[in-house]
Amino acid sequence: MTWIFTISAVSTTTARSDGVFDVPQSVASRTGDVTNRVGAVSKEWRWAMIDPHSLAVIIPVDQNPKNVSRERFVSLLEYCEEELGLDRVLAVFEKPGLSMSEGFPRTLRYVGFRVLPPDAVPDVLSCDKYFVMSYSV
Repeated sequence: MTWIFTISAVSTTTARSDGVFDVPQSVASRTGDVTNRVGAVSKEWRWAMIDPHSLAVIIPVDQNPKNVSRERFVSLLEYCEEELGLDRVLAVFEKPGLSMSEGFPRTLRYVGFRVLPPDAVPDVLSCDKYFVMSYSV
């Protein structure tokens, strides 16, 4: 098994139970490609595997939707489904300073992301610290 252990720009060490995320083999050989694709959507975004079927995209609270490439975002979602064989993509925001009724969380609702209730948030993410939305691919 391969491990991915770094996500910059967001302090996720408290969100992880053991400090690393287990990366399934289908993603392990493509970590560079995933990093490039996520970065092509927005340079500020980071990613991590939450479980073998879920890719989390860590998005800054102040993300301006106008600075996100819609085409590359759709391409990333298609890549997660068709090439990586994942079941879902999670959008993860730190709660402090987040407005769920405006900005990027609102934009994501229009493309099919749904708010995860606190009891459905993966254990490695504290629902007290993070707001999580899910998109089924």
